[in-house]
Amino acid sequence: MNTSLSSHSTPIPTPRPSPRAVPTGFPKLTRWRPVKKAAAAAAAAALSIGAAHAAVGDTATWLFNIPATGNSSITGLFDLAATLVGTETANGVNFVLTPNPLSTGISDWPYRTFVEKLSIVYGGPTNAGLPTLLNGNPALTMDMKVNDGTPPELQLDAGYKTVYNVLNFDWGSHKFLGNDTATWSLNGAGVDLADFLLPVSGTANNKPSPIFGVISLTAYDLDKNSKANPTPSNWVAMQVPEPGSTALLMAGLGMLGFIGRRRSL
Repeated sequence: MNTSLSSHSTPIPTPRPSPRAVPTGFPKLTRWRPVKKAAAAAAAAALSIGAAHAAVGDTATWLFNIPATGNSSITGLFDLAATLVGTETANGVNFVLTPNPLSTGISDWPYRTFVEKLSIVYGGPTNAGLPTLLNGNPALTMDMKVNDGTPPELQLDAGYKTVYNVLNFDWGSHKFLGNDTATWSLNGAGVDLADFLLPVSGTANNKPSPIFGVISLTAYDLDKNSKANPTPSNWVAMQVPEPGSTALLMAGLGMLGFIGRRRSL
């Protein structure tokens, strides 16, 4: 029996080029790895507080609204005692200190309770000389004393310590009352707003930390239900990040969150 191979055999398909092997997930990793690295770098840069200088016009705001007492004694919310705003200038840093006349701890404000002194940390250079004080309100005389001793023995007010320099401003004998606003500038080579921000800070073992400084108000009563016996009161302002670092940190974290969201899709 004469049979044809082509009519009885199973057809053999023509070989087709096999697709190029690509590791699973390789395109995604290639596409997003640079962005992920950039976001991580942004977050890392934001966490490196104090590495960069502030730009002219940058500001930082400190709120003196926490009593400088042991943590166990701090309960509830307290009134704002004073606000300090620092602004970067071409020559250094300008400060504006404004007490809060609406605080319920005030006794006969603005005629009896007054700002006595302010103690802040300074982490700027000292090899070219310490900052020069320029009082912007001649009607309100102020004195500045610099503690540039050997760290870590430097003392702020209310028992706080720091490894940085301490600047003390004193209005005690000049009655810096509640209807006054103190303005001054600290100028000098290398003086920068970042010199007063994290990681520059003061600490205490059993008190709110890290802090920027301590303000002392004379004739101020911590007992908000009674003004019968007002006493001198120390308030601290918690330290704040370097200008721009918060935005940079949020941008970095936002980018990382965006990447995580894309990878989960």
